[in-house]
Amino acid sequence: MIQPPAADSPAQTRPRRRATAALITALAGLIMALWWLGTPSGLAGKADAIGYAVCHRIVDRSFHVDGVQLPLCVRCTGMYMGVMISFLVLVAGRRGKAAQFAPRRVLIVLAIFVVVMGLDGLNSYLHLFPGYEGPYEPQNWLRLITGSLTGVAMITLLLPVFSVTMWARPATQPPLRGLRELAALLLVIGLADALVLLGSAPALIVFGYLSALGPVLILTMVWAVLFVSLTRRENTAHRAADLIVPLLAGLALTFLLIGSIDLLRYQLTGTWAGFDFSQFG
Repeated sequence: MIQPPAADSPAQTRPRRRATAALITALAGLIMALWWLGTPSGLAGKADAIGYAVCHRIVDRSFHVDGVQLPLCVRCTGMYMGVMISFLVLVAGRRGKAAQFAPRRVLIVLAIFVVVMGLDGLNSYLHLFPGYEGPYEPQNWLRLITGSLTGVAMITLLLPVFSVTMWARPATQPPLRGLRELAALLLVIGLADALVLLGSAPALIVFGYLSALGPVLILTMVWAVLFVSLTRRENTAHRAADLIVPLLAGLALTFLLIGSIDLLRYQLTGTWAGFDFSQFG
């Protein structure tokens, strides 16, 4: 009778895992180094290069500080600021391992946030075409607020997917337990929005550049989930250190994607600047 092959012992798999970790670390370092060398200099230049890959960066739909355009347009600034602030609040509130979706009533509110941003974004987009009047004139304050509300929805929906895939013992709780917790989080987001809309230069700089980390966080989490799923490493993380390899893999794929879009857009436009439609009225 043919016996099935014996499973590899921990002693056999340990060197293989170390080799995989070393390879992923080296690839991540190489990809990020190439991206760093090929993008504008300085931290501000790197933030602009991230925004360049994920955002149109239309000049008159972006915030400026002392004449310098921030990395993302107003809507994307709000969206990824919402992502980053919500993520930090949830982690600080010990919800970083939350592996259940929020209650239905919370999900309905979050869905409304996304729909409202979509409708405002559609109206804003159509205003780029001459002669279109639409139901109302687009405003940057609307772009910021609808974007930040959608950012809350994005991380609230993604975090449980990440946790249930990564952790060996994910927390049997949602990121937000109910409407009261959602309201408390929205209060924090609202204060950040208010500081930005008041035109405070320090707030614009802090939240503007914090928002540039939002796409990196979201994409890294998504790629890390795909990586562990394809390599059959689901539910193997017992401590934060166990996330290093999946997150490095996710980070490498994130900057490979961002770098590829940067290169393609630069080849097409020949500039790192955002789109400027002011000449068309």
